[in-house]
Amino acid sequence: MKKNKHEKMFFLGGNYLKVILLLFMCILSTTTNAQETSITGKVVDSQGLPLPGVNVLSKGTSKGVQTDFDGNFSINVRAKSILVFSFIGMDEVSVPTENKQNLKVVMKASSQALDEIIVVGYGTKKKSDVISSVASVKPGDMIKVATSDVGEMLRGKAAGVQVTLSDGGPGSSSSIQIRGKKSINGSNEPIVIADGIVIGSINDINANDIASLEILKDAAAQSIYGARASNGVILITTKRGKTGKAKIAYNGFSGVQTINRNFDIYSGEEFAQLKREAYRTSNNGVYRPDNQVFSPLELESVQSGKYIDWEKYALRTGVTNNHSLSVSSGTDKTSIFTSLNYINTSGVVPNTDFEKVAMRINVDQRISDWLKVGMNLSLQFSESNRPNVGNILNNAINTSPLGKIYNDDGSFRHLPGGIQETPNPLIDIYETNTNELNRNDIMNVFLDINILKGFTYKLNASRRSWNYKAMNFNSSRSLSGIANSGQGSGSILFKDNVEYQFSNILNYNFKLAEKNHFSATGVYEITSSEYNEFKNSSNRIPSDILGIYGLESAFLNTPEIGGNERSLISFAGKLEYDFDNRYYFTVSGRADGSSVFGKNNKWGFFPAVNAAWNVSNESFMKEHVPVLSNLKLRASYGKVGNQPKDPYQSMAVADQRDYIINGIKVSGYVPGSQLSNPDLRWETSTQLNLATDFGLFKNRLTGTVEVYNTDTSDLLIYETLNANTGYTTKLSNLGKVNNKGLEITLNGDLIKKQDFRLSLGATFTKNKNSIVSIYGKDANGDGREDDSVGNLWFIGKPIDVYYRYKAVGIYQQGENIPIVTGTTLYPGDIKLYDADPSNGANPNPDQDRVITSKMPDWFGTFSVSLEYKRFDFSADIYTVQGVTRDNLFLYDYVKGGSLRGVKNGIKQDYWTPENPGGNWPRPRDGNDPPYINTLGLQDASYIRLQNVSLGFKFPENTLKSLGLSNMRLYVTGSNLITITDYQSYSPEKDINDYPEPVTCVIGLQVGF
Repeated sequence: MKKNKHEKMFFLGGNYLKVILLLFMCILSTTTNAQETSITGKVVDSQGLPLPGVNVLSKGTSKGVQTDFDGNFSINVRAKSILVFSFIGMDEVSVPTENKQNLKVVMKASSQALDEIIVVGYGTKKKSDVISSVASVKPGDMIKVATSDVGEMLRGKAAGVQVTLSDGGPGSSSSIQIRGKKSINGSNEPIVIADGIVIGSINDINANDIASLEILKDAAAQSIYGARASNGVILITTKRGKTGKAKIAYNGFSGVQTINRNFDIYSGEEFAQLKREAYRTSNNGVYRPDNQVFSPLELESVQSGKYIDWEKYALRTGVTNNHSLSVSSGTDKTSIFTSLNYINTSGVVPNTDFEKVAMRINVDQRISDWLKVGMNLSLQFSESNRPNVGNILNNAINTSPLGKIYNDDGSFRHLPGGIQETPNPLIDIYETNTNELNRNDIMNVFLDINILKGFTYKLNASRRSWNYKAMNFNSSRSLSGIANSGQGSGSILFKDNVEYQFSNILNYNFKLAEKNHFSATGVYEITSSEYNEFKNSSNRIPSDILGIYGLESAFLNTPEIGGNERSLISFAGKLEYDFDNRYYFTVSGRADGSSVFGKNNKWGFFPAVNAAWNVSNESFMKEHVPVLSNLKLRASYGKVGNQPKDPYQSMAVADQRDYIINGIKVSGYVPGSQLSNPDLRWETSTQLNLATDFGLFKNRLTGTVEVYNTDTSDLLIYETLNANTGYTTKLSNLGKVNNKGLEITLNGDLIKKQDFRLSLGATFTKNKNSIVSIYGKDANGDGREDDSVGNLWFIGKPIDVYYRYKAVGIYQQGENIPIVTGTTLYPGDIKLYDADPSNGANPNPDQDRVITSKMPDWFGTFSVSLEYKRFDFSADIYTVQGVTRDNLFLYDYVKGGSLRGVKNGIKQDYWTPENPGGNWPRPRDGNDPPYINTLGLQDASYIRLQNVSLGFKFPENTLKSLGLSNMRLYVTGSNLITITDYQSYSPEKDINDYPEPVTCVIGLQVGF
């Protein structure tokens, strides 16, 4: 094909353009070469070993290279330039190039990596000098989780720390347990200390205000906190103002919440057939006509094919918002950090919401070289609304899909199917509510005095006040109101608590002959609290007009009032020594006197000792094992204490009795059921901890392996007394519980290049819990301590267990079915495990029941972090394995699991004559299948994609034009995918609990 004139001119012109472009490039190259010089060199570490992969960047330009495997590099730069050398784990080095052509650059281990400051008991230490079990969680990793619950942010972040869901509703919190359950009747929650002050909950702190968070896990780390430290200590340090230009930071996200569920319920057709089968069973295997099986409303649904999807109406898409703004500024004398946090969440259940406002002010004022004063002020207010959520979700699952939601006038029909046992679950969403108001104020003032060189004194004083009000109202149109002849009910509850803490802390640091380092700490501390509670419950409120404020018009008002006071006095000391940063020794002790114990045992003493050998600092290691950049061996042994949850447990109680004398009501008191115990003393945990910290390949791979053994003795147990004494119980110190476990933490920086970095991490935790002793009695003389079967406490087994018969199958037609006293079994009924069939068919409670632990075998996390140019990506996979839960929805009639054909429930493959392979018993009308509760235990192990976050950092030219120091846009998803066999909304909760949402948000981080 011939080219036209315009095409020829185009290509001819293109040739001229090519020649001109080639000449321009040659000129540019010549000019550039004239202005640039070649710089070569080698980069080594402090031991002279080459460092491959070091980023070499010409400052103020984008020109850069990386060192090769031998640490060599070559780069062309302008004659008067500055080369910047950077490498993960090393301090950055800047070298001018003027009059230089060959460089030898020595990079030292980063102080941020090895000398990172870790908060420990009443002080701080370099990370390299920490010799007890302290896990540090990076705040930057925490705030990547799209939640307002700080406890949930810790899930999977530290080995040995198990976080479980307490409630999935808006504003809820999680339960934290460190190294297993140690107490039967005492608390198992760790104490949370923020800026040296014990606070009520980890959610009293805004996650964006956290500068550092440490978890003390072994007795050596905890012992200086003595009381209440047996369950671990979480130390939080909040951010403070910094000298220099004022900095403003914003971090906020908005997103949606939905629900995943791991079960199916019967559809309308399937439920109708289930009901037919239930009536068939009670009719000698013959189907009844539908008009004898279904109510008129139900029959109408069956015939029309119009069924109700209750979950569609009981759940919705939730919305969550979290916005945090902070300002930091300071001079050489004064520094201030302030923050404001606003959270607003509308839950997945209609009419559930949560709103919270939190403010913080941290001020530091240097008066002189030897005196500094400061103040930390935190104010929080929250409000939540929630209908009767438990019954709503329960009924949304088990209410029959047959019938009608609404009456002809558009109002909710009380009994959609005309069946008394299945009321309309939507009514309580709109006719009940619990309004909760929380106010939490923490004020802390401190004074730091430098007495002499290395000798400091700190006074820390605080006041924490907590006020709570809950107003619950059920209208006359609610389910309880309808059952109460069209009258409402409700309650109003007030709680307040005021806590004071005064701490006097002396620290002295000195060294002898350069290599001998000493540190001494002394503490005198007083804490006290006062708690008050008032509740008024009202029944039969005649009108809904005033709502909760119409309580005084109720037919019946029942007031309750309570309160308590408790106090603690403590003396603590710690002496630390290390020789040449190689050999470390620490001894510590704390004496606590608590008002909650008997008059004969107010005081407890909790000592600890630990030692460590920093093998990597030995000269022979540096010379002969260069691949091992860090190796530390640690050992600790110590005791910590635990108190009863409530005061006055060592005293006898009196019960009020009302009498009518001469027509007048007179109140008196009689001895209660609990006997006093003046010898009640501390529950004590004694722990041995052995650990190894290691780092390989210049700390490209780091990790920690720990094993521990904890004996908790003098357990706080309610002892059953002989009724002849006039008392039934007494809180005593009895028995022993053991926890032993293995914890592994691994972190690897696999790829570290200028534009691409990849890091992986993993944690593994295994804890074995067992009861060693309870009452110490051997009534049957078999040489083995007796179990407490009534309390489900068994020697050698965990504290929390299930104890029930075990189903092993379904009886089939033609099978020889044994005769059980009081129960007639048929084909389709449950077959039980029989330890000794020769003893007869009746279940033997001592031999045939099976003990099943509620505790997981192990749990762990796998995490990945990736950076590519301006993009960052992180993901956490969390797993819990070997855990069993009791799922009431599989067998309980009220929950819908009994196959009577009255309530809907989780769909099962049930037995019928036509389906003999069904693994669930045959439905029957009127009664639950015998032993159906044996089917309730389910494997609740799960693997979850816990968190995924993708972010983008805006380039410097964009930031400069906007007047910003940094800006990052990100999207985050939490609780995205859960793989489990447990049939519920969450493997950690029952179906009637508020479901755990799947959260997806988009957020923005901005710095000014």
